[in-house]
Amino acid sequence: MNNIYQAEMTRNQATETQMGLDSGCYTGNATLNTKFGQYKVANLANRKAASAAFPDNSGYSELKQEKKNALSEKASSYSGVSYVILTDLGKIEIAETLNVHETDYVKLADVACQALAQSAHDIMLENVEDLGDDVTEEMLEELQDEIDAFAAVKGTSDAKHEESPELTKAFVESFVPVRKLIVQMKLLLKPYKKTNKAFYDRVMAAMEIPAVNVHHTYVNICASEKGTGQAMEGVVFTLTKGKKTGSTDWEGLLTLAKMKAGDDVLTGVYNGKVVVLAHIYIVKGRANDFNYEIVVE
Repeated sequence: MNNIYQAEMTRNQATETQMGLDSGCYTGNATLNTKFGQYKVANLANRKAASAAFPDNSGYSELKQEKKNALSEKASSYSGVSYVILTDLGKIEIAETLNVHETDYVKLADVACQALAQSAHDIMLENVEDLGDDVTEEMLEELQDEIDAFAAVKGTSDAKHEESPELTKAFVESFVPVRKLIVQMKLLLKPYKKTNKAFYDRVMAAMEIPAVNVHHTYVNICASEKGTGQAMEGVVFTLTKGKKTGSTDWEGLLTLAKMKAGDDVLTGVYNGKVVVLAHIYIVKGRANDFNYEIVVE
């Protein structure tokens, strides 16, 4: 897995974590709650696809393996206790999001194991008042320390990796629904810019993909219908200076690779009409993301 995908997965998990921590800010928003539920399912599928594809090939480390085993044991142990307590309280849907078996964690690739442990930590922290003395904030702080320690160790716990074109393809495709739901949630979150700006700013920050260094320069475009958030297929985008053209797919997504950096003019045409005309700046050596909400007449 290259660093672009790693950065995107970091963004995806940060989004899930922040939305979970701020769930009280949108309790009565049924549509946003539904979309966030769909997002968590899609994000979990992405993490599992990452695990299946064995994306981490940075070199075996015994210390990494030891840290992974310790993290898996603690995360599954706390999750198991929390599962019982939450189930008894009738909070079955929340309990079902926790992975209670050590093998659920240790079998995953390192990045996915870390993400799963972080997700478990955040869910338990969000419900820590219900967990009483069995799983306390102090215990969860210790778990967070183990997650951070595991992440800090260089190398990988996997001594050998096998690449599969089919699994790699499935991994790449698993990003598509996550990206679509990110766009939809951004649209649903817009009203909070006025009603709860602090919450809005926190989530928007979490939804930003961390900058990474890449060998080539990419332009990623996401087109959706203004007001509905529906993905728009068949929008033809052209870069004037870059002299690149492409059409959005059924998810409203388009990637233009090996682009020239600097100022450019991006034009989007849909059903013979110009729907996007924008001056953009393309940063060299990174993935440049542009999202457009298009008015369909």
